[in-house]
Amino acid sequence: MLVRVQRGLENKTIAFDLGMAEQSVKEHVSVLLRKFAVANRTALAGAASRLEVTGEPRIDERWLPQFFRDAKPQICVLRGPDLRYEAVNEAFRHAVGDRPLIGRTMREAFPELEGQGIFERVERVYATGEGEIEHEATRSWDVGHGTERRQVELVLQPLLDEDRNVNGVMSFAIDVTDLVAARRRAELVREEFAALLDLVPSGVLIVDESGRTVTMNAAAQRLARAPIDLPRPAPEQFAEVYEPALRGETVVAVLRTFDGGDPPRAVQVRVTARPLRDPDGQIRGAIAIFTEL
Repeated sequence: MLVRVQRGLENKTIAFDLGMAEQSVKEHVSVLLRKFAVANRTALAGAASRLEVTGEPRIDERWLPQFFRDAKPQICVLRGPDLRYEAVNEAFRHAVGDRPLIGRTMREAFPELEGQGIFERVERVYATGEGEIEHEATRSWDVGHGTERRQVELVLQPLLDEDRNVNGVMSFAIDVTDLVAARRRAELVREEFAALLDLVPSGVLIVDESGRTVTMNAAAQRLARAPIDLPRPAPEQFAEVYEPALRGETVVAVLRTFDGGDPPRAVQVRVTARPLRDPDGQIRGAIAIFTEL
């Protein structure tokens, strides 16, 4: 009953759909008006929509723009088995180049998505009633000035009517393209940094604030006779150097260690260690440089 009022159907149509008398429909609608504490069918439809989306029928309408229209995530609502756009927020509209959407099916609005699996995924949510989540999903669509590849965090949530039947799908998406690109650039820099350190003849050991190895080049691994797999606790024979550095001290010392030759031989190394600090001055780790004497 409530979902039919929400769709704007008249009492006669609702009565025909449900196989009941029109007077009975009027009585049911009156009960719903009292239950939701609203004055008319328009307000009742609005309360039903808020209940469906937020779980609360009495959300202050002044709050709704923050929740939906002005929200940063890209949000849209699709209705019916053909998945027609019923509502989209500004973030969604802007992300797709302000193309016309309301009343169009997803396939009509986004022909460029064909073959990318997104139509089938949304249709599956509608058919099964089970939500889906995609992490850093790569999609290509026209953003208003040509097709671009973007990465998104995507949540697809089925919408249910009063009889617990699926009548639509709500989509929440956050564009993480720039974050993914920044992370990949950082990973590339780390790889290049590690390759560069392996060319350095001195040993280099970097530990985090808990004393676990962050970086250990080939020369340091040879001196410590430590395996390459990281992360792992820093070698014990270097603890007397990096532990004071983690307390904020700068350390210069000469240690006796063993290299990995065959047969192994004792060597002396000069070690310089100092703390590493974040922009706020807090110690976030330590770096030690080992030079064989």
